[in-house]
Amino acid sequence: MRTIIRLTVLAMVLAALTPLATSAAELQPGGSFVDDDLSAHQGAIEAIAVEGITMGCNPPRNTRFCPGDPVTREQMAAFLVRALGLPAADTAGFADIGDSLFAEDIDRLAAAGITRGCNPPLNSVFCPEEPVTRGQMAAFLSRALDLPAQDGDSFVDDAGTTFESDIESLHGAGITAGCNPPANDRYCPARSVTRAEMATFLSRGLGLDVETPPARPFILDVVGRNGWEAASPRGAFTPHEIERITIHHAGDLDGLTGPAQFRSWQRWHHTLGWADIAYHFIVGRDGKVYEGRTFEAVGDTSTAYDPTGHFLIVVEGNFDVSVPSETQLEMTAQLAAWASLQFDVPVATMSGHRDHAATSCPGDNLHSLIVDGSIRSRAEAILSLGGVTLDIAE
Repeated sequence: MRTIIRLTVLAMVLAALTPLATSAAELQPGGSFVDDDLSAHQGAIEAIAVEGITMGCNPPRNTRFCPGDPVTREQMAAFLVRALGLPAADTAGFADIGDSLFAEDIDRLAAAGITRGCNPPLNSVFCPEEPVTRGQMAAFLSRALDLPAQDGDSFVDDAGTTFESDIESLHGAGITAGCNPPANDRYCPARSVTRAEMATFLSRGLGLDVETPPARPFILDVVGRNGWEAASPRGAFTPHEIERITIHHAGDLDGLTGPAQFRSWQRWHHTLGWADIAYHFIVGRDGKVYEGRTFEAVGDTSTAYDPTGHFLIVVEGNFDVSVPSETQLEMTAQLAAWASLQFDVPVATMSGHRDHAATSCPGDNLHSLIVDGSIRSRAEAILSLGGVTLDIAE
């Protein structure tokens, strides 16, 4: 079996030396996934997508890669089975994989001698949902790629670990440099591997062409929470899945504007018992976009509607008495386009706060531009060109 694996890997490496059918020039802006823009690993993610090693993380659409999520052991099995084309195999007898979507991949990996289990010396279970550590990853790859043993001691933090020799093999093959650049004298064997990092390790190990897709035509700079000196959230959030886009407005509070205004909103919202500022993003009067609460959490409202599933954008100003600026309208459209792409939500779901509750929000002069389709048309035009990348400053 090891000979088969070695020949399979050799064939893949030789194939990688020929031009890929899809070149960077032919890739769509942003590439295969909507959530890896600006990632240092985007080219590697695209490489393993082109080879069919990954499909994505949100089946059946698979528009997302979830680059920051840890790789689980069952996902690792799927990556390696697809990468090496491992054949079907009899059950390996692990007692804990019956409910795993990747049970067949785990059996194939075990039959190829790439995994033994997670509870030595018995090895009766696989621990499919546990994250893969960097040490475990070294063992998986050194076995899968049949890497030769290496002399030396490249890292100061792996002495005496179960995976020390595998880590050295990985380093000798040029698959890892370390975890603390530029010194790279540490490997961090106990740290979990993210899906993005795994893409880079796989692409190096398989010799794949790494081609970064063209950038999306719109890059929206966002002032992060630190930039407007937001306080930390208080209390727990309620998670949700975004299903629609809802626009709010908010006027001056005590004559303030910009970050001072937003901090006042946040303090007020905390007094209401809310965990954070109510909105996911703020479009300031200055035309800048500011990061609010995490979009993974339900927003809050003092009116009688349930904001679960709503992507909340608040535009600074009182648009019952004033008119949003051209820049504010453009930033709102770009945020809507980004949300549409990220969450697979049609721009047509865009509405105003008053469409869900008894309120004048977001003001006549902003709501009319939602009703007549002006903002929606802008967002759809942005999407037709390839969409938006958010660049949130830390």
